[in-house]
Amino acid sequence: MPINAKPEFFQSEKQYHLATTPKEKIAALEEMLKTAPSHKGAENLRAQIKQRLAKLRESLDKNRQASKGRGKHLAVKKEGAAQVILASLTNAGKSSLITTLTNAKPTVADYEYTTMKPEMGIMDHEGIQIQLIEVPAITKDYAYRGDGPAYFSIMRGADLIIFLIDNTKDKEEQLEILHDEFEKAQIKLNAEKPKITIKKQGVGGIEFLGKRHFQFTIREATKMLQTHAYHNAVVSANEPVTLEDLADVINESLVYLPLLVVYTKADLAGEGVSVKTKQGLPELKKNIFDALSLIKVFTKSPGKSKDLPPVALYQGENVKKLAQVIHKDFYLKFRYARVWGDSMKHDGQKVGLEHELKDNDIVEFHLK
Repeated sequence: MPINAKPEFFQSEKQYHLATTPKEKIAALEEMLKTAPSHKGAENLRAQIKQRLAKLRESLDKNRQASKGRGKHLAVKKEGAAQVILASLTNAGKSSLITTLTNAKPTVADYEYTTMKPEMGIMDHEGIQIQLIEVPAITKDYAYRGDGPAYFSIMRGADLIIFLIDNTKDKEEQLEILHDEFEKAQIKLNAEKPKITIKKQGVGGIEFLGKRHFQFTIREATKMLQTHAYHNAVVSANEPVTLEDLADVINESLVYLPLLVVYTKADLAGEGVSVKTKQGLPELKKNIFDALSLIKVFTKSPGKSKDLPPVALYQGENVKKLAQVIHKDFYLKFRYARVWGDSMKHDGQKVGLEHELKDNDIVEFHLK
């Protein structure tokens, strides 16, 4: 039992033991996790709660699919360089924003719950096409009921989540509800996946490498792994990790996505963006581009100016990746490239395939 736990935790624990259905148990465990102590001494407790939650959520999802054949599933074909989800509570301005930023024409109205299905459009940022998708308003327990699980299946495949927060309403309450629902849907926002590698093997039991980084006992970890059918595996880490981190890595349903929080209706209250006055909209486009960790790179032919439109790459990608994106022959027949831009000390220098590119670089390919 944790030390210095608040009364709310013990009340949630009592509700868990009294629960008779998977949904009731999940609700109690979620409250236990929310109210559990966050100090180091409670790491094992939090890991155990996460382990129980993962199993119950998986069971609930299987039952839901079985009761509806295969369950309702929604998918949106990705277009452009990236796919971005606009999520909010009701009447936060999603439809107005997507209409302003893209070519989409959703229904826009002042009453609540206007959006009844996904709406999508393409936003242009300096020649880079980015797909924006508006999903219906999120409410409490949206992750478990109605079409909520189907819409979250779309969100799990996105490249970026944007929370639209209405400045004229309780902002903290909106953020709490949204974060809670994404947590229930097993989507971690602005969080890095723990640096633990688990590699299954046919025999040999469970082996641990890099034990100095494990902030838990091998016995605790082995028990947790075996509970999840890991009987022969190599577990390794190269930085400090906790048992709670291990529980997250074992849970293969977890998805890690970047989050951008945008405050709307700035013409009425607070800061952020306003569709009516256009305040903050150019900055928002750039913020979306940056949150996606994208860069734009131009190509050119010898003796000519740069070609349009630019090519979208991710930060850290190199000439090899650009060549493969353009055409396989640019990679297979590559001799060298000349680059102009921030990645170079001197413009027009020769580089090889491994040269890392920067935003707005211009690349001239020379082939065999």
